[in-house]
Amino acid sequence: MKTIVPTHLYLPAMQTQEREYHYNYLKKSIIAEKTLSFDFTFIHNGQTDEEPKKTIVKINRSNLLINDEKPDETLVGNLIYYASQAIFPLRLAVNSYGYPKSICNHSEILERWKSFIPGFKAYYEAGKTIVLLNRIGRIYKNPDNLFTSIRNDLFLSLFFFPVYGDYGIGRALTIDYEFSFISGQKIKYSLDLEILNEYTENGKIKILVSGKSGLLESDIVSGYFLLNKDRSIHAIIINFYFSTYKEKVEIHIFEKKEIKEREINIHVVYDEKEEQEKLRKNKSFFIEEIEDNKLPKHR
Repeated sequence: MKTIVPTHLYLPAMQTQEREYHYNYLKKSIIAEKTLSFDFTFIHNGQTDEEPKKTIVKINRSNLLINDEKPDETLVGNLIYYASQAIFPLRLAVNSYGYPKSICNHSEILERWKSFIPGFKAYYEAGKTIVLLNRIGRIYKNPDNLFTSIRNDLFLSLFFFPVYGDYGIGRALTIDYEFSFISGQKIKYSLDLEILNEYTENGKIKILVSGKSGLLESDIVSGYFLLNKDRSIHAIIINFYFSTYKEKVEIHIFEKKEIKEREINIHVVYDEKEEQEKLRKNKSFFIEEIEDNKLPKHR
């Protein structure tokens, strides 16, 4: 029986329209609730010059709120805000699974960070300030260290989650994937992904996600991804539960407004052979495979 949604999801083609999203992080515990939210834009906007070519994507952030308020005017609050704000706009080269491989605008990010430093001049005599500035500076000066820090960020690790690939006849696959909830601490999860065979009522591709922590089986994750017809991200709903502390982390990423489908008839079923023919004409865009053992692999 022919399915409606293809079993192999390719990364969206280049030059898609810039899309606007909202990110919301909510951590619930017995003691309190903590939130982090911001708006961001995303676009595929080119390719690298190297062979095989990699897609370049650009992501920008605005309206950062911590516990529904702007970062406070304390030294730590300012450092948190400017240290993270210097990263954006961020341009990344991604592979055929949409997974980040390198930073394309490291020099721009470093210059932005340097431009923020004079603003902390009044705090230079404080020993903790110098320690913090030097620690952040070491990360920003080294492109490898900065890339590692970015790749471990919970927001980016979810937005660049490897939903693209071949789900096979069973329309399901299992991957190992790491999330970082505390700086420097990674937790590996065994995750099951299932792509539903029919589009949703709103014409989206739905991919269910469920799994458990490699540290504690009672620490679980569940949720789903929604993709537009062009396979770009429409929404991500992911919930983590930590049994030891009875904590729950809820992450919602959603497109702020619908962008009209380029095809006049949005309900026309994709023809998989036609899709593959289109991809072959631009095959250099998809030929790279993941080779680094540290990167997530479909299995």
